[in-house]
Amino acid sequence: MLLMPRLALLMSCVMLLMPRLTQQVSPSTRPHVTASLAPFILRVPDGRRFLDVNFAIEKGWHMSWRNPGDSGGPPKFEWSLPTGWSAGEPIFPVPNHLPEDEDILAFQDSLRLLVPLTVPTTWTGEAASVRLSASWMTCNEICVVERQTVQSELVERAGAMPGGYPEAAPAALVAMLRGSGADRTLVIDASALAATARWFPDACPGVRFPSERMLPMPGGRIEVPVRIREGDAPDGRPVVRGMVEVVSSGGVRVFDLAVPATAPAAK
Repeated sequence: MLLMPRLALLMSCVMLLMPRLTQQVSPSTRPHVTASLAPFILRVPDGRRFLDVNFAIEKGWHMSWRNPGDSGGPPKFEWSLPTGWSAGEPIFPVPNHLPEDEDILAFQDSLRLLVPLTVPTTWTGEAASVRLSASWMTCNEICVVERQTVQSELVERAGAMPGGYPEAAPAALVAMLRGSGADRTLVIDASALAATARWFPDACPGVRFPSERMLPMPGGRIEVPVRIREGDAPDGRPVVRGMVEVVSSGGVRVFDLAVPATAPAAK
């Protein structure tokens, strides 16, 4: 399965739910987060290219994962790129459960987002000027909206894909919905990979979880209650989506999963 088409589907599920207490940061207010754009375009061995956006987060504050839960919101990007270039949706790494509220999936201290980049085949690798206008919400006891514009001259640099970002799921990783009707069970089984697993749900129309807190379970098998409401999905065909992290003796791997809640239409 290809990663890029799945990303667009995943990001379409994210629900940006605004918190009760939100403030705008004025230009004179010291920001709690500082954004930066790496001075290179990362080209990984399979030929994909990425813009590399980093956030330094003040201690005690946090930024949201792609599913912000009931407060916060993930960063939003507006790019100024050379003619013929285009940027895709940011790829998020594995989030953390906040110690004070384990239903919140977020990042503390730092966040690195990889943004898929498409360039013309005629590009010969010369330095290119790129500008990013970013906005985000950062939260502590309250959430504030911050903005920053950064610009850089970028050159291409070959390198490995960083760890902690999703890849195509192998056949040995089993994901399915058990049961019928509204109340189902999401089953994720990584035991064939000799791994333990953690599940991080996306927010998708027609899909409800009782909690965002999904802890590793012995044997690499997770069973998560989920409520399916087909009428809440725009097309009446909800899909359970999320990220699973598997940890084995061979290291840590991350996969994006999508499990349809309804059978495919007959052809």
